[in-house]
Amino acid sequence: MKTFLTFLGLLVVCLSLLCFTSDMDRYAKLQLHMKALAEECAAGSVLFTDDEAYSRGQVVFREDDAGKYVDFMLHQAQGDALYLKGHLSAEIRLFDDEKGYDGLIAYHVRQIRPCSVVRLYWQGPDLFRLPFFRLTDATRTAVYEWAD
Repeated sequence: MKTFLTFLGLLVVCLSLLCFTSDMDRYAKLQLHMKALAEECAAGSVLFTDDEAYSRGQVVFREDDAGKYVDFMLHQAQGDALYLKGHLSAEIRLFDDEKGYDGLIAYHVRQIRPCSVVRLYWQGPDLFRLPFFRLTDATRTAVYEWAD
């Protein structure tokens, strides 16, 4: 009987570890996909510049077009298997010559350059199946600086 109880205890522990590593792998994949998506949204949003301001030597981003691009990318990513049960949303902040550069230090940008900051939010069901871990939301931030 002692052998059976020992085996049963080890079986429960091993199954819990297997379940936890599987869920942790799914969380790591979610973070990896969110990182790639945030970087793509940040890099793509700085492509929409105002041509007239650029001819005057200023870099000014068209905020409406950048927001539409980020919404399009989120709509395309929503079909991914990792996001099916959750909801993606984004917050975009553009720093340029017109809007100013106040708050850049919060995103660890040391030089005053035009840049885009995209923060992605994911909310969905609990990613972990074990009762003592709970994760229903994830956040990822990407910054893209305009290089000279």
